Amino acid sequence: MGEEMFGPGSPFEVVVEKVAFEGSNLPHHKGQEYKVFKNMMQTLTDLYEMPIAKGYGPKEFLVYDDERLTYNQVFQQAGQLGHVLVDKFGVQNGDRVCIVSRNCPEYLIAFIAATSIGAVAVRMNSWWTTKELEYGLENSGSRVVFCDQDRLKHMLPILDSLKDLCGVVLMRGGNTDQHEKIQSFDQVVELGSGFSMPANSATKDDNAVLMYTSGTTGHPKGVVMTHRGITHALNAVAVHHIVQRGSNEKSAKKGSLEKSIMLTVPLFHATGLHMIFLVSIMVCRKIVMMYKWDPEKALQLIERERVTQFTGVPTMVLEMMQCPNFNQYDTSSLEGVGGGGAPPPPSIVGQIGTKFKRASAGQGYGATETNAVLCVIASQDYAARPKSCGKPLPTVELEIWDENGTKLPPNIPGRVMARGANIMKEYWRKPEATKKAITANGFYETGDVGQLDDEGFLYILGRNKLDMVIRGGENISSAEVEGVIFSIKGVAEASVFGIPHPTLGEEVAVAIFQDPEYAGEITLRYIQNACRDILANFKIPTRLFIWPTRLPRGATGKTLKRAIKEQVMKTSKL
Repeated sequence: MGEEMFGPGSPFEVVVEKVAFEGSNLPHHKGQEYKVFKNMMQTLTDLYEMPIAKGYGPKEFLVYDDERLTYNQVFQQAGQLGHVLVDKFGVQNGDRVCIVSRNCPEYLIAFIAATSIGAVAVRMNSWWTTKELEYGLENSGSRVVFCDQDRLKHMLPILDSLKDLCGVVLMRGGNTDQHEKIQSFDQVVELGSGFSMPANSATKDDNAVLMYTSGTTGHPKGVVMTHRGITHALNAVAVHHIVQRGSNEKSAKKGSLEKSIMLTVPLFHATGLHMIFLVSIMVCRKIVMMYKWDPEKALQLIERERVTQFTGVPTMVLEMMQCPNFNQYDTSSLEGVGGGGAPPPPSIVGQIGTKFKRASAGQGYGATETNAVLCVIASQDYAARPKSCGKPLPTVELEIWDENGTKLPPNIPGRVMARGANIMKEYWRKPEATKKAITANGFYETGDVGQLDDEGFLYILGRNKLDMVIRGGENISSAEVEGVIFSIKGVAEASVFGIPHPTLGEEVAVAIFQDPEYAGEITLRYIQNACRDILANFKIPTRLFIWPTRLPRGATGKTLKRAIKEQVMKTSKL
């Protein structure tokens, strides 16, 4: 990326701005300078104006089963809903509005409405229990909650105890007579008939989204995202793709199909909301939504809707490519296949190139706390470096530190640290946790171990502690070992971790779910023999645990390594 692209007068001009939050005692809120895009969107309101301004109002925006909504229809409903939130529910700038449900069009309309009136959209995991939902609603102080019937069943026992909650909007049908606070989504939208979106006074540094992370211990932490943080992440992704198209011959030769993307991951995950939904508004593309994940159904929709982009966790991509009826479906419309949310096995790049003839492989690296993204890699760069997650996006500062906070040179592994306007503002009402996550000068501790090569490409080697096995003083990346084991015939899923050893400290263990066709054939010796020509001896697993079902995964598709290790420790009495 040439410096002239970001120079004065350019649409992508980068300047340095001081970001400060009055009244905050957090060190990194005292006035840090960050590189920002001067002439690109600054708030979500700016984003929402783009499709209509570009003439996309009558174009299809959302497809959900047999339902089809245009940009005009979505934004009209959002405007009516925004009016009711202000006029009937009394929602003011900065108030929290919760959305918790399966993916559906109403989820997206509610999100647009809430963030357009200056409220904070609270996103909660739709798999949460009653107790977890109670914590999230109380902690956030949500005034209104949008939910579907399945989530309402969990919330009914706690509605009377939520002192801040003044209304429940039930989406996708269901009985509204179960509590006096409940109204249907259609009823609420109809109340706003004839009205448009109220004006709001939200600024770029106001809170826009509060998203709860899935913590492994204690209560989840609410990640606070500002308008600037979200739009800056989107701006950086847009600039990256503009440059990528210009430098990639394969991309330049793509056809003239209307741009469209599959939404297969949850909207309470940053990949779903930021990288699929919000990016789609920015580039004016159609979103094809799925009620629940099914690989063959995904192939059917790709063919029917001529989908041009598939973004999902690696498991979804693999399951789709392994579908027995894959060759029965026309996937020639796909121009890009990839995603994020979990590290993909390096072999996936070649498989995508073989299965999808016109598609380029790609992936992103980031976290909820970084507004979904820090690095992106695709096309030729990814094919040449299948183990890398790419270079940092424009304006993102990414460094590798040792345990003492000293910046390390290329090719030396250490803590992955990131800084930029896209980093979260804070953890909601958790100042001490925020201080642990973000340094005084604004660097966010990702929790990952990685290294940069001489060209600036990032390689993730594992997670701090959990994803690093320390055997006799040697650091072993579980991701590296998993990458090898994934390529072994008969292994459908694998998770590598360390378990206690009396003399070495830890030894390398692997839990696998085997392909049913290889049932009973996979042994520890089989795994070890397959690894010997690729891995150093000290990296080869010495313990094997066969899982009777697919390995447990979280809502984002990541393998729950901690849960697997804890179960192994318990059942094996280690």
